Amino acid sequence: MVQNKNNLELEIILVLLKNKSHLREIARTLNESHSTILRKINELLKENVLDYKKEGKNKIFFIKNTLKAKNYVYSAEIHKLNGLLKKHPELSIILEDIKKDFSKGMIILFGSYAKGIPKKDSDIDIYLETNDNSLKNKMKETNSKLSIKIGKFDTKSLLIKEIIKNHIIIRGLEDFYERVEFFKEA
Repeated sequence: MVQNKNNLELEIILVLLKNKSHLREIARTLNESHSTILRKINELLKENVLDYKKEGKNKIFFIKNTLKAKNYVYSAEIHKLNGLLKKHPELSIILEDIKKDFSKGMIILFGSYAKGIPKKDSDIDIYLETNDNSLKNKMKETNSKLSIKIGKFDTKSLLIKEIIKNHIIIRGLEDFYERVEFFKEA
């Protein structure tokens, strides 16, 4: 029961990472009752993780810039990765191999797997923060389904914008959020 409670809080955080949102929209997105979401949001408000601003009669909820909120965001990202590995256990070995071969820098899964809509013949899209082409080619040889993108993490690039929208972070969680300036002071 405690696990389910925490999972719902993390799912709310994942919804709010994409966009500020009002209560009914969060409930609809998560396919949960309005009252259940309200209870969880009130807990997150009390814990100083969320805040809201009023727009008309609606309260628009967003993630605060606090240490506790950052920890919730990081936990939500880990929860998202665990969900992927539970749904697609075959990825676990592939991702472990990538982590071994690429020892430093961000590793981010994007594309259909990150969106949660992979097909049987879908590529496994991986971004590595490196300019090492030989590493890219070596990894492609290990698994034909791998589609490796490399380069500098430039938030103005179209690829990185797409990755920011839909991603699952394998390594470099804090680095990712610093680079996208999610918790930048307003």
